[in-house]
Amino acid sequence: MRKSTLVTMILALLFVSFLPNGQNVAEASGPFSDMPAYGGSEIQRLNNDGILIGNPDGTLRPNDRVTRAEAVTLIGRALELNGTQRATKFSDVPSRHYASGYIAEASERGIVAGTTTTTFSPSNHVTRSQMAVFLSRAFNITQTRPDVMYRDVQANTFGAQAINAITTARISAGYPNGTFGPSNGTTRLEFALFLARALYPEFKLAAYQPNQGLLDANATRAVVYNAPEGLNVRSTPDTSRAPIARLQNGDVVQYYATTGNWAVFTFEGQTAYVSLSYLRGPSSGSTSLAGKVIVVDPGHGGKDPGAVANGVREKDVVLSVGLKLKRKLEAAGATVVMTRSTDVFIELSQRAAIANNRNADAFISIHANAAGASSASGSETFWNSTHASSDSKKLAEEIQREMIKALDTRDRGVKQGNFSVIRNSRMPSVLVELGFITNATEAKKLASNSFQEDAADAIFKGVSNFYK
Repeated sequence: MRKSTLVTMILALLFVSFLPNGQNVAEASGPFSDMPAYGGSEIQRLNNDGILIGNPDGTLRPNDRVTRAEAVTLIGRALELNGTQRATKFSDVPSRHYASGYIAEASERGIVAGTTTTTFSPSNHVTRSQMAVFLSRAFNITQTRPDVMYRDVQANTFGAQAINAITTARISAGYPNGTFGPSNGTTRLEFALFLARALYPEFKLAAYQPNQGLLDANATRAVVYNAPEGLNVRSTPDTSRAPIARLQNGDVVQYYATTGNWAVFTFEGQTAYVSLSYLRGPSSGSTSLAGKVIVVDPGHGGKDPGAVANGVREKDVVLSVGLKLKRKLEAAGATVVMTRSTDVFIELSQRAAIANNRNADAFISIHANAAGASSASGSETFWNSTHASSDSKKLAEEIQREMIKALDTRDRGVKQGNFSVIRNSRMPSVLVELGFITNATEAKKLASNSFQEDAADAIFKGVSNFYK
C-alpha cells in the first residue's frame, strides 16, 4: 500500500457538538496529545469503543473540518457496518480507498447519498446541515418539535427536518445567538460530540428550551371566537387528555405552527394546542380580505418530496411559497390556515377536511410541475366543478392572470382538474402549478427566493382581486 494512501486512510476519524470556530486545545489527559478543553469524556468513550482512532502521530486535530469519508467511517464503526474495502458505485471511491467499505454499505442502507449519481466527493467537508441528515438517517431520529426554531433555518433549508430532529433528540442546541449555522463546516470535535450524544444517553444535552423571541417573531396573531363556553387548551393535538386551561372569546392567541386542525402556541411556558376552528384573525379594517379564512395548502411534504429534479424538491419550494403567501394574506386581514407549516406529510383527504372543517372562504393548493420532457415549461391553475364551480373558476383565472404577469413564465392556462384536494373542498378551490422542476431553467427560478416571493405575491393579488 502506498504511504500517502495509508496516511489518508488513518486520518479519517474524529468529531463533536456546536463549538465556536477556533476551539482551544488544552493540555488534558486523554487518548490524544491535543485533547480539547472539553468533551474529553465523550472522546475517551468513542476511543474505548474503537470508533474514534485519531491520526498516526497521536493527534486528534479537533479543529480540522471533517470530510464526508471520515464522517461515514465514524458512523460505520458506530453501527458496526462492514468496513471491508471493496468496490463502490462511485467513480471517486475506488476499492482501495480506506472508507470504501463503509461508504458502500452506508449508501446501500440509505444513510448517505452521493453528490451525484456517480460521485461521492469523499474529501469534501461536511456542513452542519449534512451532519444532521447523516445522523438522523443513521440512528433513525425522526421525532420533531414544532417549537424548535433557529434564525438561519427556514422550512426550505437543506436538512431542516433533520436539524429539528437532532435538536429534539438532545444532540444539538445550536449556537447561543439562536442560529444553527447549517452551511458552516463541521469540525472533528463537533462531529465526535454529536456522535457520542447519538450513541450514549449519558452524554445527551438538556431538553431544548425554545427561543420565545423567535417564536413570537414567526407567530400568527389570532383571536378566539364562537366559543361561548370557552376554548380548551390542550397539551397534545387531540382530545385524548383533559384540557389544561380554557380561553374565552376575544382572547389573543399567538401561534407559530399548525398540525392538522390544531394551532401550536406557548401557554404558561409549555407547548400547547387549540382548535383552529375557533380562531380568527384580528380585524384589519375594510380590506377585501379582512375576516376571510383562507386555507393555504403547500403540496406534498415529509416522506413525499413531490417532483424532484435539477437539485430541487417540490415540497421545499411550495412550502416556502406558502409561508410567504400566509404572511401577505394575514397582513391584509385574512385568517390563514396552513395544512402544513413544516416539512411533514399530510394525507390528501386530511387537507380538504381541514378546509371544510374551518368553513374556509377559499382553498389554495400550491405545487410545482414535472414532465417527462425537460422542455415542458410554464404556469397553470386548475379548478374543479364539483363545489363552488363558478367561483373556483373565477379564482383560478384571477390567480393565473397575476402569475403570468409576475413570473414571466409561459401561460399554460386555466383548466379543469380532478385533483382530490380541490374536488373535495366545498369552497372556491384552486390548485396552482408554479412551473416545471424538470425544466432546468425553471427549476433554477423555482429554487430562488425572489421567484418564490413573486409567486406568493401573484397568488395574493389574484385572491385579492377575486374578493374585490
